[in-house]
Amino acid sequence: MASIFTRIIAGEIPGACVLQTERWVAILDINPVAPGHTLLIPRQEVALLPDLEGATLAESGAWLARIDRALRSITDCDAVSILLRDGPAAGQEVPHLHWHLVPRFNGDHPHHFVGGSYASDDQQEQMRSAIAAALDQQ
Repeated sequence: MASIFTRIIAGEIPGACVLQTERWVAILDINPVAPGHTLLIPRQEVALLPDLEGATLAESGAWLARIDRALRSITDCDAVSILLRDGPAAGQEVPHLHWHLVPRFNGDHPHHFVGGSYASDDQQEQMRSAIAAALDQQ
């Protein structure tokens, strides 16, 4: 059965997409730790990092860096937490490899990953649009 991310990538269910390439999709997390919390997801549905196809894996670092830069410019955050939960014992809930990129500010607890929500659909759309535009400008 296809993961929820595969279904979002296929357009079967909605997702606030900020990036789409041949190998990658990035969406806003539906339960963001902070506004701008973004998920970088390979189109290839694999559960674990070692199973990711080589060319896709080779691109991952560049996309992580680009999204990190976009989040810093849009949110004016002090840092970005980048988290990969590689397997259920690491806390992976969706069996489709993905990275979390979470804007962080001075005073935030660095290990706090409790999700929340956007105040409104408009606020989420403004964030989605701003991140997508920042990625387009890089």
